Amino acid sequence: MDWRQQTIENVFGGDEKRFENAYQTAVTEAISEAVAWKDLALNATLLPHLEDATHQLIEQRLGYVPHPSVSLPYAPYLRALLQSYHQGTLSQNAFKHEAEEHIKLIRNADMVHYSSAEPAPHFQQSYQKMFGIYGSQAKDRLTRFLGYEPLLEHSLMAELWLFDLMTRDTIRLPEARTAVDFKALTIIRYREILLGQGKAAADASPLLGPFRPLDN
Repeated sequence: MDWRQQTIENVFGGDEKRFENAYQTAVTEAISEAVAWKDLALNATLLPHLEDATHQLIEQRLGYVPHPSVSLPYAPYLRALLQSYHQGTLSQNAFKHEAEEHIKLIRNADMVHYSSAEPAPHFQQSYQKMFGIYGSQAKDRLTRFLGYEPLLEHSLMAELWLFDLMTRDTIRLPEARTAVDFKALTIIRYREILLGQGKAAADASPLLGPFRPLDN
């Protein structure tokens, strides 16, 4: 029995269709997380001394930093904005506006994976399974930070994100909000606007993190 058949039998209870759906999802995610060499090369050569500042700026506005496959293509322009601001050729207000709009592009690119109007059946199956194990822990946590209980159609993908972390023995979420929570909350808010007002409104929606004063 080869690895494929063993996986179908041992992990998916003999359900070949479930295996195929999960396999295709894994392949798609692997491809989406592959970082283009041209992006790596550009980030290695363009204003490398601003790499940390750019990373901090993204984290400050989003509350988390997306996978490099999402953020790296946008980093060079943010570095150029920071350089112009530090050199005095771009005012603070202009910098904040330009950076805000550019980081929204990063957020929107990261939300592509969570923007299906109806989550795929295997995601719904995974949710039911994980909810049976962890109950309402994920939703309770998100409800506490949001101040209201989100609809499942808005929060399912975010809850799955937290469930996945709960299965890892190396991660313990504190009471306070973390980068993980900011990503989950971003997914919920984006989906709320996406399903209620459309993609254009979701893409233009405010970022969740504060824009703290910049050092000159």
